[in-house]
Amino acid sequence: MAVTGPFVVFSGIVFVIFMLGLHNFLTNNEENGCEMTYMFEYPQFVRVSLPVDIVRRYPRYGLYAYGEGHMTERLRQMKFTGIPVLFIPGNIGSHKQVRSLASVSLRKTFSSHTPFHFDYFTVDLNEELSALFGGVLKEQRDFVHRCLHRILALYQNNENKPTSVVLIGHSMGGMVAKGLFQDPSFDKSLVRVIITLVTPHKSPVLGLDSFLAKYYDSVNAYWRDNRRAGSEGNLSHVTFASIGGGHRDILVRSGLTQMEEADVNVLSTAIPTVWHSTDHLCSVWCKELVFVIVRTLFDIVNLTTKQVSENVQERNLVFHYHMLQRTAGKRFSASFHPHTVYFDYNAVWKENIRRQFTFHEPNGIVTETHIMIRLLDDVKHEMLAVEAISVEDKDWVFACVADIVHSDVRMCQSGINLSNETKFLPSRELQRKFVYLNLAALKRRSFTHVILRVKPTKRMFQFNVDVHSSSSRHITASLPKWVSFLSNSAVLDSTVDHAVYYEVALPGFEQTWQAYLLHIQPQDCHKTSHHAVATVVVPWSREDVHVHITESIRKPLRLRLQSPKPSLYNSSDPVKVTLVLDPQCKYSVRIQSGVLDSLGQLARFYTPMVLSYVVAILLLALREQLRTLVETGQCVMFHTAVGAGAKPYYVLPAVRLGARILGWSVLLKLMHPLLPLPDLVILQEQNLDFLLLSLYLYAVAYGTVYLLGLGCWLAVIFSGHTAHKMAVRFLARSLTGTLTLSEWAMAGLSKLPAAVSAFLIALMYSTCGALSLCVGAAFFFLKLCKMYEEYLEVLFKYSLKLLASEEQQGVSEEQQSSALEGDDINEKDATTLTENDAGDDKSQDNAESETEAQHDPDTGDKADTCQTVKTTVSVANIDDSDESLSHVEVAESSDSNDYSFSELHFNFSAFLLWLSVTLINVPCVLVWARNYRYNVKLEPDPSFETSLVLSFCVAILWQGKFPKPNLKYYQWVCHSLYVLAVVTLTYAPLSLHHLGPIVATALVLIMLHQLVAPASEGNLSVGN
Repeated sequence: MAVTGPFVVFSGIVFVIFMLGLHNFLTNNEENGCEMTYMFEYPQFVRVSLPVDIVRRYPRYGLYAYGEGHMTERLRQMKFTGIPVLFIPGNIGSHKQVRSLASVSLRKTFSSHTPFHFDYFTVDLNEELSALFGGVLKEQRDFVHRCLHRILALYQNNENKPTSVVLIGHSMGGMVAKGLFQDPSFDKSLVRVIITLVTPHKSPVLGLDSFLAKYYDSVNAYWRDNRRAGSEGNLSHVTFASIGGGHRDILVRSGLTQMEEADVNVLSTAIPTVWHSTDHLCSVWCKELVFVIVRTLFDIVNLTTKQVSENVQERNLVFHYHMLQRTAGKRFSASFHPHTVYFDYNAVWKENIRRQFTFHEPNGIVTETHIMIRLLDDVKHEMLAVEAISVEDKDWVFACVADIVHSDVRMCQSGINLSNETKFLPSRELQRKFVYLNLAALKRRSFTHVILRVKPTKRMFQFNVDVHSSSSRHITASLPKWVSFLSNSAVLDSTVDHAVYYEVALPGFEQTWQAYLLHIQPQDCHKTSHHAVATVVVPWSREDVHVHITESIRKPLRLRLQSPKPSLYNSSDPVKVTLVLDPQCKYSVRIQSGVLDSLGQLARFYTPMVLSYVVAILLLALREQLRTLVETGQCVMFHTAVGAGAKPYYVLPAVRLGARILGWSVLLKLMHPLLPLPDLVILQEQNLDFLLLSLYLYAVAYGTVYLLGLGCWLAVIFSGHTAHKMAVRFLARSLTGTLTLSEWAMAGLSKLPAAVSAFLIALMYSTCGALSLCVGAAFFFLKLCKMYEEYLEVLFKYSLKLLASEEQQGVSEEQQSSALEGDDINEKDATTLTENDAGDDKSQDNAESETEAQHDPDTGDKADTCQTVKTTVSVANIDDSDESLSHVEVAESSDSNDYSFSELHFNFSAFLLWLSVTLINVPCVLVWARNYRYNVKLEPDPSFETSLVLSFCVAILWQGKFPKPNLKYYQWVCHSLYVLAVVTLTYAPLSLHHLGPIVATALVLIMLHQLVAPASEGNLSVGN
């Protein structure tokens, strides 16, 4: 069978494409635009004492209070008078990450002279791998629960003692905060506000163990069932905000941070005045984001009680103002815009009849000024876009009826305030506000003018006004195909003169794998300095992305989605790009396919799923090896088995069909208690599946398996001796013995696999199953190296035997020619001489066979078989005898080598499966090592059952000659491996913790078959 083929080449190409996408995903992101927060005084973390029983129960954890400067001494005395805030760190997170929030909050207290302040507490959770090992989440949740009671106990003697604690969770700390409410003993009134930063709410980033999956399922189900008002365990009193990081966060994709039950779901790129993407750690120190969070906390305080307001609607409005739709100043109180405003008759009133104009005052004004924009029954006067630069007034745009005349000037007596329609624009320098009004709708309400008001100021300000028809500024762009990625498609050749606003709709831009580049190029600028901003608006998700277009910045706007269009989304509003332009320039707009960004999106969303496809391909390769063992009596090499037995059309149609059947609602309800929801159905519900996804991931995994097998083979060939030496030295140090003793120990272990299995089981019971898997993988590798060395020895002996046979054949031919030429030798002497020579040859061959059998006990049976064959060789004719002898030896040696090499091929495939399971359970080893000083044994241990089963299996499979070619029911084993491969791709792409039991089941089936299956009729003997 050929090792390479068309699909191998195709998979290699796809693998290279995947690596390009992975590189794009990891490296091609926007620069970090966040400013660093700094402490004005040295930060101090004061440990808060806990009851003895809590300390004994949770020795790894601790509770701290944050302080700076002179406040630290008061904290050491356990004197707290503020509003408690508890920070919960996440995966490998430090309790010291609270310092940015706490320090900024402290400085705001001083600068704002507020009659209250916040006390920041933080929990030390030992920097555990809570995102990869779910066994610690329940323990962390219980510890935080007890910390809340301890924090509130510190305020018992205060006059205005708090009754609740604000929770801020970073990463997995947000899931710990959510899990508190699931505890039946938890008083839900203890928490009214939860803010989570880059927390994966929907599902784990990597579902590596069952404890993590169960925690997510139970917590999310609890919030889903109890969030609505009137439900049992009502959680409607909680204000919940979830903040994602955007494209810079390569650890937690922002789509996972969205929580349907949250009051605010937003990415940092869409938060007014932040507008920057944050990486996973930056979110706790990004100055712009920290400022917004601190302002929000200060605005939800009731000034009467000096504690967090109990009015949930008021709190939600504050969060909405600061994080979604800020219209005015930094305080929520500034968001109140009076409905009716009365104007000053003595102010300056100016009416400009042009549809596009700029009102610019470089030195400010001394008199209040009103700019009047007339409303007309004209389609060209349908919409109004106004960009206000450096206008600080919160109430600045109104609609009115100009029905009075004062000093020969037409003016309005009062107007309706439209300032609540204001949006803040991202800006490189000056503050920019924007409003977009429907003049036709205002005209139908009998208004005659829109008023732009500016109060006296010494600062420069500017209005860019653009009155236009809706159809002229709303453009629908046809998305380019992948095949046209080298060229740009024109969306707009040139904007109209003095245009301020355009809107580009992108229908069909709904999937996460789609990516485009929008090029906005300035043309014919009338001044050197200019500024424009383009914003991507996704109607079903708050994930706005911005780009500036200035004289020095000409980067394209990268169009990528963090969340696909929901399957139940009932609106026809497409993704759109809003362009707020500089009226001093014209602009061209072109769109291009972002092929590398598309590949990067595939890597962002689907890379974790590749591992399940790798395991499925390994199972199919093992199935192919067993199938060829039945047909030919030998296992083919690993790469041949992959090339011949792991074609995608063998398994992918069955996976698709099975997932569709299991996804039927009726069948799903019947089988829900028995079978979980297939991962493919989950992907379809999240609208993350597409037609070629399975083939793409299969090809990537195919290339991965091919390279992994090649790398492991090279390691066995070139590193086997080095690995053996390292193992011997490790044993010498561990057993405090000599290298010779260690060599004997290694030899004994290789001859007694049951002893190794017993050691692995003992190690698993005393420490953790994952450590047993790691040690077993190391021994498995050494065993492969030893098997390869034995094969080379057999091959070397066979080569020497061939050379000896050829030399004997040459000597016999010389003797025969001499006998024919001698006329004086009689027939009897010639016959005697020939028989003696044949007897000597036979004796010499028998001696060699006996020597080989004694030297290599594993091939002794084969040598006996060969010897029996040799005794049947006729000695009547030396030519026939030598020729037959040579053919029998070649056949015997070839069969012997094939059989020993079959064992090596089989164990190589089993080793790769073992390695895959070990990789999944590496976090368990890391957690065990980190907590070793607290507990020698890992509890709970999600790797225990899988490790136990695999350790028992190898105790059998590492002994004797496996697999045996002469057994019945191989076809049933092959069918079972095929079914397991289908199950892997159905239930494990997202739930990676299913891979361990699947691999264990496969090896158990093979072990039981090798032990109990009867011999087949017409046994395939080794020597045949």
